[in-house]
Amino acid sequence: MMRAISIGAMLIFASSVFAQSIYSGTFDYTKAEPATKYFSGKSLSDIDSYCKTDSLPTEEAWQCSHFHFEHANAALNRQVAVVAAELKKNDRELKADGYPLALPYFNKAQQDWQSFRDSECYSDTYSLGQASMRYMVFWDCMTRITKSRLDELTKPDADD
Repeated sequence: MMRAISIGAMLIFASSVFAQSIYSGTFDYTKAEPATKYFSGKSLSDIDSYCKTDSLPTEEAWQCSHFHFEHANAALNRQVAVVAAELKKNDRELKADGYPLALPYFNKAQQDWQSFRDSECYSDTYSLGQASMRYMVFWDCMTRITKSRLDELTKPDADD
């Protein structure tokens, strides 16, 4: 009887330890290797073309999603720099006239927006549990929200 209990306990322990997969637990997207490293030896246009292929294997599908996010995020960072430069220039006049400066609020808004985006996408992803497509869901969410922010900064009067 003692042997049966210890074997049973060991099986329960082993199933809980070995049930983990690469899709388990938390991850930090800021520590992810660039997608271009995964697709090493391919040009950006080759990667972009390849990522348009139907029926990609799971890991390649989420690497393609990561690749699209990196490009959207780079475009956003360029636009944030343009807006910040414009605000900095405008702030000189505001400061001279004794008005509050805009750039510190823009910088805070951008930090808050990034925190919102990250939290929203982690929430979407973690709600899936151990889904094999969880990283693709994460990167697609990051891309969608990043492109939306880019549109806001590029076309601020679009809804008028």
